[in-house]
Amino acid sequence: MRIIRFEVYRAFHSRTFLVSLLIGCFICAFDMLVFCSQVENANLLKAWIGTDDLLNINPVFYVLLPVIACLPYGGSLYTDIKTGYEKNICVRASRLEYAFAKGVAVFLAAFVSVSLPLALNLFILAGIYPNYIPDTFRVLSGLRLPDRRLFAALCNAHPALYSILFICIDGIFAGAISLTSLSLSKAVKSHFTAVVTPMVIYIVSSTLLFPNDDDPVIGNWSIMDMVNPSPIVTTLWYQMLTVLFVVLIINIFFIWIFSRKRDVL
Repeated sequence: MRIIRFEVYRAFHSRTFLVSLLIGCFICAFDMLVFCSQVENANLLKAWIGTDDLLNINPVFYVLLPVIACLPYGGSLYTDIKTGYEKNICVRASRLEYAFAKGVAVFLAAFVSVSLPLALNLFILAGIYPNYIPDTFRVLSGLRLPDRRLFAALCNAHPALYSILFICIDGIFAGAISLTSLSLSKAVKSHFTAVVTPMVIYIVSSTLLFPNDDDPVIGNWSIMDMVNPSPIVTTLWYQMLTVLFVVLIINIFFIWIFSRKRDVL
């Protein structure tokens, strides 16, 4: 437990964590200021950056989500290896303990970096716009989701809870994606590459390997779309769970292999 607390402390007191948090907060604050300056009569669901489709800022946040997630602490393992700091840690704890502690810290830092700006945006806007149920015939009320969309019943009955649920989902996916930086630490050549490569995989897989599909039967396998609360395409519940499980398992497997076989001394 001591090494976990130590790594979590390092993660949340790093400059990169602060920079990542500021980037997320800046995007959310900019969206809020622009929306409030242009729209007076709307509801909370329409104003929140997660479901705001009047502006083009929502896609910016969700394209940059992997960078916001990986920047706080994702490249720390690469840095520890290159500076020799890892050797000092692993004489006091096993390699697997160190890798586990690092993974916990990376996941938590990514979760907070992504979910906190979204939560602050929602909290502030809740004091400006009313939280009434979306109306099918009023565009600025936030259109009701078709029944085939994920969590449509929750969105149409309790839009604020729908937003909170997706803030948690985005944070969990951010944590899972950030582990990619750890699993790539042995293969990459720089801290920058460790942080940016997950974003490249995220965009390529979402736009080329798994194109958008609004078919209610086929659904959608794009991570970029399934983490976006804005009702763009249809995602089935098992698709979201499958993708999350696969990302976690692949990253944990490579981190375990890397930590189990590598001699740090």
